Amino acid sequence: MSKGKFSTRRQFIIAAGGLGLAGIIGPSRIGVCDDSAYTVATAREAIALLKEGNQRFLSGKPKHQHASRERRESLVSAQNPFAVIFGCADSRVPIELVFDQGFGDLFVIRNAGNVMMEDVMGSIEYAGLHLKTQLVVILGHEGCGAVTAALKSREERSKEPPELQQVLRVIDPAVKHIDPCEKDAVKQGVEANVRWTVKKARRIQKQRNHPLAKDITFVGAVYDMKSGKVRFLDEPNEE
Repeated sequence: MSKGKFSTRRQFIIAAGGLGLAGIIGPSRIGVCDDSAYTVATAREAIALLKEGNQRFLSGKPKHQHASRERRESLVSAQNPFAVIFGCADSRVPIELVFDQGFGDLFVIRNAGNVMMEDVMGSIEYAGLHLKTQLVVILGHEGCGAVTAALKSREERSKEPPELQQVLRVIDPAVKHIDPCEKDAVKQGVEANVRWTVKKARRIQKQRNHPLAKDITFVGAVYDMKSGKVRFLDEPNEE
């Protein structure tokens, strides 16, 4: 390759990509969006950002913003996530990708079945009280394995490890009214589990005396793995 053939770095990157060399020279800055932090004043504004990000994900045109080295380094001393997402640990639901968010945007908590345990509520309260994050989204997903297991017979569930049985017992109150023989029992169970978890979180919230805890807004949502769409079950009531 003769010297001076590529007059700009951009021309070199384009040519290298065509030769299959992009992986060698590393990712380019082409198409990378502004890394400035979001300004979010209310839970409703936070939901709007999540919906916009999910729409980009659905369209196949994510921005992948807030993913640069500069953005990462700017967060070393502090963070200010605009939303808490409490979701299932299922590997098929990568939360930052689903909402097209990057470093410092979301405070993510995950466990099997997105069940409300003490450590989960403690993490939520940390984000609300110390990071001033106002919105908490309880995110379930279609075909959840934990919900599916919770709908099984007592005999089948008795074969599971004790720790997993404990998780399923937390889901029980949400799905006790659902007939496991119904065709869409798991779909019903997933939504019921999200709604129950939101209700439980709000009940715990009311029992707290800390004034800032009252500023946290809880909403539910369900992710459809086939379409990639996040469906919000309710919206925050704000003055």
